[in-house]
Amino acid sequence: MVAVFDIGNTNVHVGLYENHTLSRKFVFPSKPKLSITKIRRIISNSRLEGVAIASVVPHLTKQFGSICKQYKILPTIVSATSECGLKFRYRDPVTLGADRIATVVGALSRYDRDVIVIDAGTAITVDVATRGWYHLGGIVCPGMHILSEQMYRETAQLPRVRIRKPKNLIGRSTEECLQSGIFNGTMAMISGLVRDIRKQERRDFLCVATGGSGKSVSSNVHDVDQFDDDLGIYGILNIYYKDVQTEKHG
Repeated sequence: MVAVFDIGNTNVHVGLYENHTLSRKFVFPSKPKLSITKIRRIISNSRLEGVAIASVVPHLTKQFGSICKQYKILPTIVSATSECGLKFRYRDPVTLGADRIATVVGALSRYDRDVIVIDAGTAITVDVATRGWYHLGGIVCPGMHILSEQMYRETAQLPRVRIRKPKNLIGRSTEECLQSGIFNGTMAMISGLVRDIRKQERRDFLCVATGGSGKSVSSNVHDVDQFDDDLGIYGILNIYYKDVQTEKHG
């Protein structure tokens, strides 16, 4: 069994794979004490042949490594220097988030297409890659919860609102106006970005959404082709096996 961990700013996603098949999945908040307790429990209670992690939370990455060391496990840590198979057009690939690398590898491995990957979480990341495994670059935007919190914190009178799609595009209260601006504005932004990328690159990209708000994006943005909930952990798994093969033949 291989355990893969996708540690994000809001949640930790865990997948347990047997023979490349997802057998169990866990999701829990990225709170330091809770995360460490649950990660330790998963590692200690599972018969693992390997572990891989993609993390954008440095202090949790460090603590995760310490836990693996206690159980004499050498984890695969996803980064631009991993044996991930990507050829980067990024000016400084080391600064590219491990989560973005994982979702792109997952999309290329699963669909074998030119892809645009929309990971809609705390931030909204857009990554563009070709079937030849060239990562062309991407776009990073604030997620809907960040927008909501900033509107609340940076103004004197605007309330904090629940993130949801309002019944009408044109709001009839301050709450509805905020909800429409945050939700519909985000969907319009994503739609426009996807269309512009396809136009600029002149490629028939498959656009895949993932992440906490990925299902909403897929349901409300016509330019997004499908939702793939497990794209990140699937990518981490593929990077793990590429790393193992490299060690065997290295």
